[in-house]
Amino acid sequence: MKCKISIIGGGSYSWTYGLFTTFLDNGFFDRETELCLYDINGQALEDVFAFCSYYNRQYPEKAINLTKTLREDEALEGADFVVIAISHGGLEAELEDHRIARRYGFYNVKGSESGIAGASRTIRHVPEFLRIARKMRRLCPKAVLLNVTNPLTALTRCVQKYEGVQAVGFCHGIRNHLEILLPYFGAKGFEDVSFSVSGVDHCSFLTDVSFHGRDALQIMRDKGMIEAAWAGKTDITYDDPFAGRENQRIRFILWDMLGCMPGLSDEHCAEFYYQTTGTQENRDRFGMHYDRIKDRSTSVVQHRDNIVKPLATGNMPPLRVSDERPDRVIEALMGGREFYDVVNYRNFGQVRELPLDTVVETFVTFDGTGIHPAIANPLPMAAQAIVTPTALREEMFMEAAVEWDSRKLTSALCIDPLVQDFTRIRDVVRDMMEYNAQFLPKDP
Repeated sequence: MKCKISIIGGGSYSWTYGLFTTFLDNGFFDRETELCLYDINGQALEDVFAFCSYYNRQYPEKAINLTKTLREDEALEGADFVVIAISHGGLEAELEDHRIARRYGFYNVKGSESGIAGASRTIRHVPEFLRIARKMRRLCPKAVLLNVTNPLTALTRCVQKYEGVQAVGFCHGIRNHLEILLPYFGAKGFEDVSFSVSGVDHCSFLTDVSFHGRDALQIMRDKGMIEAAWAGKTDITYDDPFAGRENQRIRFILWDMLGCMPGLSDEHCAEFYYQTTGTQENRDRFGMHYDRIKDRSTSVVQHRDNIVKPLATGNMPPLRVSDERPDRVIEALMGGREFYDVVNYRNFGQVRELPLDTVVETFVTFDGTGIHPAIANPLPMAAQAIVTPTALREEMFMEAAVEWDSRKLTSALCIDPLVQDFTRIRDVVRDMMEYNAQFLPKDP
């Protein structure tokens, strides 16, 4: 199928190989499909391109037209779809997000969108996304943006709000973090279950999970899994290839307290509850010992080694296909098989409890006629009380980034659940904006 798909951040040791494999694994795409990798890091781009090229040669019957460039305009020119998988400022900037927070006594676990670290990451990435979106309007005005970069909600939202670029956000979390629970209510795979989800990325809820018509969550409750969580005996874990080990204890406790289960496991969902991570005492109580600075530094090296070492030794691993499926979305929009899955997309009313145009996480159908969100189940009131402030706060972070407005950023942090001291917020905001100013786009 003739089309051009460009990956901004194509030298990503973490993302690009997985994204590439989905196109290689999909018979809809062939040598007429150009997958163009673009990056500012020449060495990383060479490494990742060589790694992906190896598998492209191994499967000539599936091969696509894989290209690379160090010129952003060349990557965007004539693209039909643009995938963005970047970490603006690199690892050091991400670590500084957390150092700023800890310098003032605040703590984030992941720091993707909430708390001090999440706000810092947002104001650094939003201007860069808007810069790319402006180029897209000039060089590929009909292209759809497919985003896998966090903070997913703000970044998918900003290009739509300010530049009118249609965007879809992908997060593998809902399916992957439900899949690990399937054996506990007797399911062998997703063909045995149906489920509903509603909210915003990393702060969404499973409003229903059914196993052959039975309430799957109640099955788990009847097995004593909530009691085990309260007693600290839950040992279910999930090793996320991008986020590290994820636990289930806090998730089950929140399910008990709120009446519906968070869509993601502990190390993500806990970021929205001061009671779980706001103090060292809270973190000790719930066994929340993930250290983003240490663990992220280690994982970046591991992801690089997973690419570089096999290239150096010639001992290439078997092909592994990613759980992210932008290929299926692209196929569907180009007239191939219909695709129905959980993604993050503009709210046209599918989540009635949240403002229109907010980017929400629900089921969406993609086909040759376009993008069609499904109406989500109502969010229980307790979940609304978590999700709605989160969506509004992320909107404020985004607007503060666009306007480079310290007052708006201060106001947003004042209502963040991980920020419990007004007296230090202005100092935090000053440090955050002074640090991230260096990453503001130089392009007009």
